[in-house]
Amino acid sequence: MHSMYMHTKMELRLLSRDIIGLFFVFIMPALCFYFFGKLFETQHAEDIQYFNQYIPGMIGIVLFTAGFFIVGLQAVIDREKGVYKRLLGTPVSSVLIIQAVVIKGLLAVVIGALEILLIGRLGLGAPINLNIMQFLLSMLLAASAFIAVGFIVARYFQRFHSALAIGFVVLYPMLFLSGATIPLESLPSSLKAASVFIPLRYAVHLLQNGWSGKLFTYSSVWDAVVLGSILVLGIILGRNFYRWDKA
Repeated sequence: MHSMYMHTKMELRLLSRDIIGLFFVFIMPALCFYFFGKLFETQHAEDIQYFNQYIPGMIGIVLFTAGFFIVGLQAVIDREKGVYKRLLGTPVSSVLIIQAVVIKGLLAVVIGALEILLIGRLGLGAPINLNIMQFLLSMLLAASAFIAVGFIVARYFQRFHSALAIGFVVLYPMLFLSGATIPLESLPSSLKAASVFIPLRYAVHLLQNGWSGKLFTYSSVWDAVVLGSILVLGIILGRNFYRWDKA
């Protein structure tokens, strides 16, 4: 337990110094949320349904950026610096490190989600009417899936710059083709078809269902299947293929 505490504390200290991760998890989503909220404020200021779609969508962005930039990118940096090689011959297990990283990722998700909720309520006057239990369950599954994405990134990218470049490439489709910022029904048919391949689309829809109390309906099944598959893949790669103590 003491080892877990110490490694989690170390990961949180690294997070506090991670300028890229802090920007993409706590600053960029907040700015996008406020900008789009103000952009449509005159049309939807009293539209509860609008905020029921928009707020969970922006929280979905937080989940993706936390998994990719805070978990995945930091793991690539640590491996590139030889952090894990220095653990060879020590009693520290790879499982212990993974657990600390997961705790760090989940904590970033919680803080980022609370930030979005506070901006929505205090900055935009949005009505916060949600099914708390269902939304938390949907957020837990989606957050776990994107933390798993972080482990997939760590498995396949050996260098920080290549991982960062991929992050920039996938970020914009995640923002604009997932339904997080622009409703899918507003997209042209070609882009709507392309959005099928965007993992965040399924997370956003699941979060929206959880927010509105429709999590345990047929419309959530495919979202749960896709996110669950990503989670399983990340677990397999993280435990059986990518070894922290053999980096």
